[in-house]
Amino acid sequence: MLVGAGAACSDDAPETKAAEADAGPVTIQIGTADDDPDSPGGIAIMKLVELVRTGSEGNLLLYPVWQASGPESVEWDQKIARMVKEKQLGMGMVPARAWDTEGVSTFRALNAPFLVTSDALADKIVTSSDLSTELMSDLEKAGVTGLTLLPESPRHTFGFKHALVRVEDYNLQTIRTPHSVLTEATLRALGGKPVDVTDSTFVQGVQDGSMAGVEAGFLLARGFPASSTAAGNVVFNEKVNTLVINPEVYAGLSEANRTALQNSVKALQVWVLANRTTETANAVAFCNLGGKIVTASTADLAALTKAVQPVYAELAKDAKTQAQIERIRTLKQSVKVPAQDLADPCP
Repeated sequence: MLVGAGAACSDDAPETKAAEADAGPVTIQIGTADDDPDSPGGIAIMKLVELVRTGSEGNLLLYPVWQASGPESVEWDQKIARMVKEKQLGMGMVPARAWDTEGVSTFRALNAPFLVTSDALADKIVTSSDLSTELMSDLEKAGVTGLTLLPESPRHTFGFKHALVRVEDYNLQTIRTPHSVLTEATLRALGGKPVDVTDSTFVQGVQDGSMAGVEAGFLLARGFPASSTAAGNVVFNEKVNTLVINPEVYAGLSEANRTALQNSVKALQVWVLANRTTETANAVAFCNLGGKIVTASTADLAALTKAVQPVYAELAKDAKTQAQIERIRTLKQSVKVPAQDLADPCP
């Protein structure tokens, strides 16, 4: 929902600077499924709020809406996307993985199983202007305008009953994962049973033993209802957030405010890449919470990769997706993964 000086973000002709000054600052709500400003995505949003306020000299203000999809929700990421499309929110932060349920196919290469396995590679992808533009090119089909891509952290599976390291470990095991066609297809290819459930259902499932694991990042483990074990070198993909805006809201901004937003978004990406916590630090924090990290063998990794080949066969049916996958593979060969991108076993 757009609040404040609504006329400045309507379909009317842009107002003069003097009229805008008389009307006061333009305010936009930016929604996220994250529940507080201390989450990785929340920290990025708060930084953007600061950048926009400063860059626009107070003429454009962003107001975060935490847990905008509701506290007890499924398809929480998709709900944010739809709220931006329907102008219930002016802007939103939505993980790239979520868009494949909304008619967007161009993020599938980014989320292909076991392809983007380090922060270093994710950074290379999002800072490649032509590739990042290509990845966001389908967002218009979902009724939003893409502003930028913000890497967050690698994703692993965390086992509550046992480690999910080998293909056999996934057999008929129920694993919670945020709703995504591709992520769910990956888990099914490994033999697992992906589910998108509310927080209370998830907690109950862990407590009664029916929920074997969860697909997530190390930083999110603080919210798990029980201790868990992760395979540090089994990386499904990198969570990359998309920052999007409603097209009408974007078109309704004055030229000065639009420029301030564009500059702020560019600065935000630079800031996120330089300041987000490393995978090593996140893994240490997970260990300090009582978690356990194990290492999959070379044979285990090869078996996991082989198991998801049907997923790649399906992705290859789209020439554009296949070309993007090949490009990311080429980038991967040129990227030297630093030690800070690795999750070592707990001491």
